[in-house]
Amino acid sequence: MKKQQLRRLIKFAIQPLFHPRVPFSLRRKLMKSAALLQRKQRGVQRDELILGGVVTYKAAAAHAGSLHILYLHGGGYVFGDVSTHRQIVDGLAVIGRATVWMPHYRLAPEKPFPAALDDAVAAYEALLDKAISPNDIIVAGDSAGGGLSVALAVRLRDEGVPLPRGLALFSPWVDLTVTRASHFGNAALDPMLLPSGLQHCAAAYCTQTPREHPLCSPLFADLQGLPRMLIQVGTDEILLDDAVELHKAAVKAGVSADLQVFEGMWHVFQLHCHQLPEATQAVKQALQALAPPQ
Repeated sequence: MKKQQLRRLIKFAIQPLFHPRVPFSLRRKLMKSAALLQRKQRGVQRDELILGGVVTYKAAAAHAGSLHILYLHGGGYVFGDVSTHRQIVDGLAVIGRATVWMPHYRLAPEKPFPAALDDAVAAYEALLDKAISPNDIIVAGDSAGGGLSVALAVRLRDEGVPLPRGLALFSPWVDLTVTRASHFGNAALDPMLLPSGLQHCAAAYCTQTPREHPLCSPLFADLQGLPRMLIQVGTDEILLDDAVELHKAAVKAGVSADLQVFEGMWHVFQLHCHQLPEATQAVKQALQALAPPQ
């Protein structure tokens, strides 16, 4: 599928589902149709298992090396599963010759903060319990999952748990106050997200917790001592400032961080790995920056 065709399809078929008028339960059902856009990739061994008490989708390259990726999916903390994220998870496995673990963390509003973070911690610690070296683990995530990845690293650091090799963050949502200039200034450009939709999801996830809480909005967290970050974002998305400001904050805190901005691309275009050339190349760049030699 060509870039502009895919962009139009997202604009007219996916963006309306992010409107606050669409109940979260209905959104989850309708978003399962995203599986129709995905192409099953060869050379991947797939399984569903329990990791740290959390149901988890596992995708392993046929000849996987030592690299393990804990993938935290996006979806505004209110939806997301294999039907929406299999393409990128399988793509990471193939490109990185890796084993990728995507936990189905608990979703808001039924299970608000810190349920998703607790599940992410449990899944990560379960990988360590398998005697996997933290230097062989990358934590990756998109959108809400990108923010959750940073929050996970902050909490692991604070609890003295060995940190992963790096963080791969695709269009991370790290400011749930939804007050950045791009949250509104890029609304006409973004074919997927809506500012009102972000606000609705933030309210569902945070409930009574202040939205600027550093584990809800890790842009406000102390980032010192976190592992290397690779941040990717498109110019045509409302979360552009989240990525830019996170990069600035990380560098200021002494964290090794790279920001890659993709001209004319939309929110988490990497979801279309091995369908869209720009997406495949972006995923390759992320792994080249963070992954150990295989």
